[in-house]
Amino acid sequence: MPFTAYSYRDDPAVPNFDDSRPLIIFDGLCVLCSSGVQWMLDRDPGGQSQFAVIQDALPAALYRHYNLDAEAFDTFMVLSQGRPYTKWAGVLAAAQTLPQPWRGLGFAGQIIPSAIGDPIYDWVQRNRLRWFGSRDTCRRPSVAEKLRFLVT
Repeated sequence: MPFTAYSYRDDPAVPNFDDSRPLIIFDGLCVLCSSGVQWMLDRDPGGQSQFAVIQDALPAALYRHYNLDAEAFDTFMVLSQGRPYTKWAGVLAAAQTLPQPWRGLGFAGQIIPSAIGDPIYDWVQRNRLRWFGSRDTCRRPSVAEKLRFLVT
């Protein structure tokens, strides 16, 4: 079932939050995911996107709203302009939140169809913890990063 933009606003199970900026939801225990967020922060320290870990209540509620399993976490999500982007589309949407040249690469990556991008994403996702490891505690923002994280 396709979702309309901002459909989560009408879902009483999803707490209200500031959705005026793109929200990137990632696994705070995954070293690859946390490193990817750090990479984005380093390349766009004053950027407009915000981040949240799936282990928090609000991101988990958003996953349930979109019929995704927050416990299995088989994809990260970029919520932009009220619409969810996952897997390969999420990678491209995340790149589009960054300054050039990364933004341009996010748009150029659209030439790769999700029929190709999604299986590659799934392969990395299935192996990420074995290849890169996991943390004992969730990645949390430093004092300097606090404004970029949605902490619930």
